[in-house]
Amino acid sequence: MVGIRGATSIEKNEKSHIIKRSTELYNEIIKNNHIKDIIAILASVTPDITAYNPITAIREEFDLKDIPLMTLQEAMFEESHEGIIRLLILCESETKNFVFLHKAKKLREDLFP
Repeated sequence: MVGIRGATSIEKNEKSHIIKRSTELYNEIIKNNHIKDIIAILASVTPDITAYNPITAIREEFDLKDIPLMTLQEAMFEESHEGIIRLLILCESETKNFVFLHKAKKLREDLFP
């Protein structure tokens, strides 16, 4: 089993925007990996994301009825980014390619300049 991470950002705390960015992130993770079986998906959101649950969008868009899904709120620290949705897909996979989209790309740049 491996954990495949990904993150994206939103510019507006609006349901349609959260759905768009959440499903885009999940789709990109799936496209960039050879996932055989998904065990569970964890999502986290920064406290400013309140209009809609990203994991609900993913469950409904991709019909993930039999996979355990959970959303948690991120802890905030000095210099934490706002408007960030993170996914951790626990799965059986031959690959482990992380995906960072939009302003969340900066999260990787901050860690690995």
